[in-house]
Amino acid sequence: MRFTRSQKTALALTSAAMLAALLAGCASDNSGGASSPSAPASPTASAPAQAETASASPSPGEDNGAALLADFKAKVQAGAAASELGKLLDDSIPQVKPEIADEMIRELLAYYDARLQDVEKTFEADAVQQNLQSLKWPFTDDQTAGIKDETARKAIEEAVAGGYKLETAEGFVFPVVDYGKLKRFDAHLSAEMKDYIALLAMESDAKTAADGGLVITWDELANRALAAEKYVKDYPESKERQEAAKRYLQYMWDLLIGLDNTPVFEFETFKIDPKVKAEYEKVVAEHPDTVTAQMAQQFLDVLKKTGGAVFKKGKDGQQVDIPEVKAFRDGMQAKILERLGVANPNK
Repeated sequence: MRFTRSQKTALALTSAAMLAALLAGCASDNSGGASSPSAPASPTASAPAQAETASASPSPGEDNGAALLADFKAKVQAGAAASELGKLLDDSIPQVKPEIADEMIRELLAYYDARLQDVEKTFEADAVQQNLQSLKWPFTDDQTAGIKDETARKAIEEAVAGGYKLETAEGFVFPVVDYGKLKRFDAHLSAEMKDYIALLAMESDAKTAADGGLVITWDELANRALAAEKYVKDYPESKERQEAAKRYLQYMWDLLIGLDNTPVFEFETFKIDPKVKAEYEKVVAEHPDTVTAQMAQQFLDVLKKTGGAVFKKGKDGQQVDIPEVKAFRDGMQAKILERLGVANPNK
């Protein structure tokens, strides 16, 4: 439950508190995520924590939600700073119903998508890069606060205050959206929005790849694919379903096809990497009812026909396509989308 700015009468306040306590008890009795034993649960707030929040907060008002949403949209359209929008959400979201809170978060996500390039440009300045590269990675708030160049320091502090975090690749420092910070609103969002934020946060908390290579384990990559698939299945009416499907397709490509610097095969033989094959077999055994497992099994069946070869060696040692493997690779996306009942999110 959420705090409102006012209650019409003392009696209404008392009733709201009693109702909140009752609902908190119900939430506790019926706690439990949407996850099944066959798929990893999305990281969400615990039921006891939600129940505690519910019992401590009065019901959100129904009269000011539309006005708060309209005010937030106006600030977004006016180009308010991300830090200002974050503070406005902190004040507003506890006062509105989940469906209004969801819309506010959607507005913020769209804002991040539209403004990320602008924020990135501020980090391209030589002064910003030089000051950041003089620090020890990973950067701490104390380090950035000690930057003497005021322009560089303010650019960094504004980005962090606005919900971004800093990453580095090939000697260049750049901002990315820190979706994990949005988990502070979990208790006020619908289940589908809360789980979508968790899906986004998995990537911003620990990116899957960098410099063309995998920087997480194959096991974690499989778990991310399973979590994305679960979201698509659990929320067929979600406005975020297409984006979740797009993320799922990327995870599946990385898992079954590989990355430039982290292929699924061994360079010397062009045969499937034993560690990767073992991961496929694990997914099939532990999550047999998922599309992820079904596609992994299909690839294993293909590899059985090719003797484990993903490619064959050409005359000069270069990799040459094997027809069966190429056919699987070329048709993988269409098969996944058909089984999930999702339109191609990349068109």
